[in-house]
Amino acid sequence: MEQQEQEGTGNNNECLVCRVTYSIYSNFPPMPSAMALNVETDEFFPQDVLLSYSTGHQMAAALGYSWACNCRGRKALAALTAKDRIHDEQYTLKDADGRVMRDTYYTVRLPSGALVHGITDKLGRTKRYRTSGAQSIYIYLGHTQEA
Repeated sequence: MEQQEQEGTGNNNECLVCRVTYSIYSNFPPMPSAMALNVETDEFFPQDVLLSYSTGHQMAAALGYSWACNCRGRKALAALTAKDRIHDEQYTLKDADGRVMRDTYYTVRLPSGALVHGITDKLGRTKRYRTSGAQSIYIYLGHTQEA
């Protein structure tokens, strides 16, 4: 594949795969709830993370096809490490007998230490919580000021 300069990325030389990837995704508007798929790992991640990258090569790596990259003098980026991935999780609260805990007050302690209060829905689900990489969050029953 022919190597060309790509405008808008600091004039880095990019192969056609990276150029096409950049030309497609760089024109997408922000979509906070949209998800993109890494085809190698079958994992979804927020599309806005993809839009934050400044080169097609970074985008191709995030999407899981940097192996197709043919940029001279550059090795394909390995799949993003676990600490680089955004985790977006929702939890279902159940009692000791396995019944969902609907309309239940709960408090989440995020990795930053911030406390977030919520009420489970009719299926016992919490709101979605995002973390940068694999991090622990703690869920407590009831609304608490100190967890």
